[in-house]
Amino acid sequence: MIFFLLKRILLLYLIFFIPKSFSENLPFFKIQSYSEKKEFFKNDNEKIGYSLGVSLGNYVNESFERQKKMGIKLDKYNILLGVQDAISGNLKLSHEEISIILQKLEENLKNIAKIQFEKSEKENLIQGKLYMKNFSEMKGVNKTPSGLLYIVEKSGEGEEIKTKNTEITVHYKGSLINGMEFDSSYKRGKPITLMLKDVILGWQEGLKYIKKSGKIKLIIPPNLGYGNNTINGIPANSILIFEIELLDVKNI
Repeated sequence: MIFFLLKRILLLYLIFFIPKSFSENLPFFKIQSYSEKKEFFKNDNEKIGYSLGVSLGNYVNESFERQKKMGIKLDKYNILLGVQDAISGNLKLSHEEISIILQKLEENLKNIAKIQFEKSEKENLIQGKLYMKNFSEMKGVNKTPSGLLYIVEKSGEGEEIKTKNTEITVHYKGSLINGMEFDSSYKRGKPITLMLKDVILGWQEGLKYIKKSGKIKLIIPPNLGYGNNTINGIPANSILIFEIELLDVKNI
């Protein structure tokens, strides 16, 4: 029971508050080289154990700052004491008590995560509206009744999209208003072929403004993108910016 509670708690930390890997941003402190100090370890197994310990320590250290922002204050001494007692088998709390405490912590984390999620949603809406307003005033920007903004960088020649059942081949890059790139066929080294009906509404509408070999920049509001859903690390209510080359069009 305690094991599964701990797994869920760690999962909440990993999703919202903890770095992606134990090995990232290591170490927090300056580590002396072996040439500067005495060799402490007799063999590789001791070095492996020590390395795991340092990674765990850095993992805990980095989480402390995040926990403070969450309003959760944990004491390093008692964390180390708990690890020590678990290894020695000399626990100062019963398994029942530990289970109840972890359940309360899990519930607290869920509530905090919900509050932060709702706050992020509101902030994204406010920032997104301001970004769209400023962008719409730029030269060459078109706005549709649905709220989509677009700039035709190259009209293209040849086949144009006629229905949602059109098969398209595109190269594209997707980013957020803060400049973070979340997807790119260019980086994968090859274009993608898909059905127009399978893409977000912003693409379905925007790509109709160019023909085969054309290029367009789309500024897609949440109602034409992912709405209030968090998808692949893209926050809820995000404005999506896509630069798309329409390489091929096949009307089926």
